[in-house]
Amino acid sequence: MSHKPVIAKNDKKSILVIPSRVISRPDNLAGGEETEITAQISVPQEGGWGWVVVAASFMSIFVLDGVSFTFGSFLKDMSDDLNVSDSLVALLNSIAVALYFIAGPLASAYINRFGFRACVMSGSVICAFSLFASYFTTDYATLCLFYGAIAGCGYSMINLSAGLIVGFYFEKLRPIAMAIATSGSSIGVMSMFPVNTYLVNLSGWRNTTLFHSGLFGLIYFIGMTFRPLLSLTVVKTTDDPTRTVTYLPSLSAAALRLTASSTKQDNLIPTTTERLFSAVSNYNFPTAAAIVEEGSTSAAQPGPSTAAMSKLTLMAHGPQSGINRHQLKQIQDMISKSNVIDQYHGNVNVSENTVLPKKRNFWGRLFHWEEHIPQSRPMYRDDAFYDGKLEKLPAYQKSMMETATEAKTGLEYQLAVSRAATTADMQEQRGVFTTAARRVLATMMDPNLLKQSSFLLLCLSAFLIYLGFLVPYVFIQNRNLDAGVDPYHCTLFVSAIGLSNAIGRIVLGALACKIDPLLMFAGTCIVAGLSTMASDLSYNLYYQYFYCTVFGFCVASIACLRSMVLVSLYGLEKLTNATGMILLFHGLGSLVSTPVASVIKNKYGYPIAFYAAGFFIALGGFVLLPIKCISTKKSKAIDTQK
Repeated sequence: MSHKPVIAKNDKKSILVIPSRVISRPDNLAGGEETEITAQISVPQEGGWGWVVVAASFMSIFVLDGVSFTFGSFLKDMSDDLNVSDSLVALLNSIAVALYFIAGPLASAYINRFGFRACVMSGSVICAFSLFASYFTTDYATLCLFYGAIAGCGYSMINLSAGLIVGFYFEKLRPIAMAIATSGSSIGVMSMFPVNTYLVNLSGWRNTTLFHSGLFGLIYFIGMTFRPLLSLTVVKTTDDPTRTVTYLPSLSAAALRLTASSTKQDNLIPTTTERLFSAVSNYNFPTAAAIVEEGSTSAAQPGPSTAAMSKLTLMAHGPQSGINRHQLKQIQDMISKSNVIDQYHGNVNVSENTVLPKKRNFWGRLFHWEEHIPQSRPMYRDDAFYDGKLEKLPAYQKSMMETATEAKTGLEYQLAVSRAATTADMQEQRGVFTTAARRVLATMMDPNLLKQSSFLLLCLSAFLIYLGFLVPYVFIQNRNLDAGVDPYHCTLFVSAIGLSNAIGRIVLGALACKIDPLLMFAGTCIVAGLSTMASDLSYNLYYQYFYCTVFGFCVASIACLRSMVLVSLYGLEKLTNATGMILLFHGLGSLVSTPVASVIKNKYGYPIAFYAAGFFIALGGFVLLPIKCISTKKSKAIDTQK
């Protein structure tokens, strides 16, 4: 038998067909229409245009965090101009930063429905408009709406799209690419604070806000580089009316059961699944690998078989202009080297339909626009929020162990982390709040994790840490000015935090591969909190720079270790769910952080405000310490019950 993939190509897609066994079912999860279970996987480029995307992501995050985390340069001038207390002014940015986190699930749903590029460009328009409107606003309540709420929603859309897309372009080089892209946050804070201070002193906060509006407008054009990735849709179909596939979500994500039945329809039974937003969570669906392995298991059964042969179809979705030769060769190489064909003992032949490309003039070729692939479902991947080394993931190790060394490709891992979708979902291309959006919301906002005491402690820690996190960024300049420190150096303290934060992201991210990320996370938060409490001991210039360096380095763990901590505690399949809940508590902490600190400062002075901020950060670190023990005990109890 020949083991070559069958490729049928036209101007919009190429289809690879491998004979196998089994699956067709009604989509009871999506509303009851009869359909098939499918899975969509993206194909990373691992270089090439991916580095352009890394640069674009860096610049987007540079502008975003360079504006949102340098609000301290606005505080005094805005308070004087609006004639309100600085605690009310601090609330403006607190609302924006709170929505920066809280709106994360909505932004993720938007990404899954319309793609990364549409999300970042929409966020750019929202931010540019809201900050432009703030320039003309004289009423405080209206400013809360534009500078706070609307801008915060735009922040979230830019943050999620620019922060996640890099992970889809890279696999082996993902940690390096992600480190470069996310360092835009630290470099943006380092660069923008002195620039903002200079512009505010030169022309006031309104003209500086107008400048920021223009910067966010540039992200619209930067985001155009977020091209849609080539994606494969895995579909299994059969004409056998006696085959039944029952999927029990309450057992496990890969718990597919094949049984014989006299019915003419298959059943997908969500017996114990909770529904949120009229959808169910990702982890209630099997992975693409489970779909493939299901067919290979049945095909490997000894003895004669009377079951009808089914088809495993990998449909390659490229931009509307068609799949180029390089992409087609990439698919062929991945499939021919993968063990998928061997699993199915495929009798496979090669055929290709040639279609002439559309003619374009010079400008059409130069400014060609690759539209969003409607079938793409990036947020159905378990590792969408993971930014560590993939080699450390059990899913990656398992996919590599089960594949011969000479046959290893990116396909095995992509199949292992991509959750199945329904055909009805893939074909639903009208409207905003479709299944693609609702399912992501159901995944990120699923409250089941809150039933675990260890996760409640993690959420409490997230809230406490962000009660104090923003205080140094907002108040350290004015505090040191009041203490008589040289004004020139006062503008550079936040820059020192940003520089050390960039170094911390790299160093802590590397150490997390060898040290327990939870213990490192707890330790750095405790050090950051204690250093903040001790920052008022001396206003010596070198001491203040030392504090900023220590604080910036330690709080880098909040961003670079979060996903690793969540995976180590709850597994990769719960990462999206845990991230959604943690973002909510980050936002709640940010909402009350600087306004409360401002009230404390006005009543008791800067030292008490910084002492309180440091206390909350350190307390958040101490709360993390017993989580590992609680999680380990629960795992042992579950193993004992089994």
